[in-house]
Amino acid sequence: MRRLTFPPRPNWEGRLEDVGFTWYAPTPEHPVPYWGEEACYAFTPGEIETIRADAQELTRLVLDATGSAIAWGRLEELGIPTYLHQAVRESWDRDDPTLYMRLDLAYDPAGRVRLLEVNAQTPTSLIEAAVSQWHWLEDRLAAGQLPPGTSQWNTIHEGLGEQWAHLARERGVTSAHFSSAPVDEDIATVTYLRDLAQQAGVSGSYLTADEVGTSPEVNHLVDLLGLRIRNLMWLWPFEFAWESRDAAFLASTETRFIEPLWKVVTGSKGLLAWLHQREPDHPLLLPAALAPGALGGNVVRKPLYSREGQNVTLPGEEPTPGAYGDLLFVEQAYTPLPEFGGEDGTPRYPVLGVWVAGDEVCGLGIREGRGRVTDNRATFVPHVVMP
Repeated sequence: MRRLTFPPRPNWEGRLEDVGFTWYAPTPEHPVPYWGEEACYAFTPGEIETIRADAQELTRLVLDATGSAIAWGRLEELGIPTYLHQAVRESWDRDDPTLYMRLDLAYDPAGRVRLLEVNAQTPTSLIEAAVSQWHWLEDRLAAGQLPPGTSQWNTIHEGLGEQWAHLARERGVTSAHFSSAPVDEDIATVTYLRDLAQQAGVSGSYLTADEVGTSPEVNHLVDLLGLRIRNLMWLWPFEFAWESRDAAFLASTETRFIEPLWKVVTGSKGLLAWLHQREPDHPLLLPAALAPGALGGNVVRKPLYSREGQNVTLPGEEPTPGAYGDLLFVEQAYTPLPEFGGEDGTPRYPVLGVWVAGDEVCGLGIREGRGRVTDNRATFVPHVVMP
């Protein structure tokens, strides 16, 4: 893996905005550019094939561990409220269908990956990975800035389209409501997913997360017109919902969620400990434990549910700030991320994000942090596969 740099493309901002990607510039909350226009990570075909095979194996391990955690009654230690346990088991037993998830991986000098965590229910950086980095590659090839035959591991768009078609054809999902928080990135992500769904024959309308309602007269969630929501593609974390005023509906509603309710298991960082317990010597897994100190001192401490690197403690450092400090924690053996020099002289630490459609890996996106914790200052950087 190498880090290459380029001059910016003409009208690169317009290329991003054309597909609804508007959050690329620095903001007070995100003080560095979110889109990395002037760099990319380059891989050989052999490196990508190893990453693909490793990520497919990890996908199998994660889904198998999800089922076994449910079967063995491990939900309490994964941070899932007791009142949801039966509904989670029923969701798994029904085989409620999944659309996608993202595996976040550390890449080691030998070209193998290690699982850092699973973004199972509300993975973002999707438009960037599926569309914008592909346009970046096409533009660089057209400008003669990359050798002919340079490609990208990126069938995310196609994989998601095929999975929506599977949900429509095989699982009876012919309509859905699409919902998110009222922020640009989440709205754009859900709009993109709705467009893919409509192309696959799944109709649907959009409403914000706070417009999803309940009614004492029906067993489904309802929209603003009081109509039943039979399938809800919900870019809203379950752990937010179970702390809301209407939390009880999660356990009783007949609305089917996309992503399904069983994803609260896959999305718990406590699953990292269960994975290690099941496969203690697996080369793609890092040792992890729920018991503090069980792995010694060279560990990363993470809340069972958290986002954007909040409340993470690296060995010998203070915790990062955040809103999840009161949750249960998992400890995971520390592994160094690759380190590259940035244009401004500060180090860059890339994390590989492998996308999964259904249970098939389908592409790669990379975010590089300015520190060893990938937080809201991390930049999305395209990748290429060099001939």
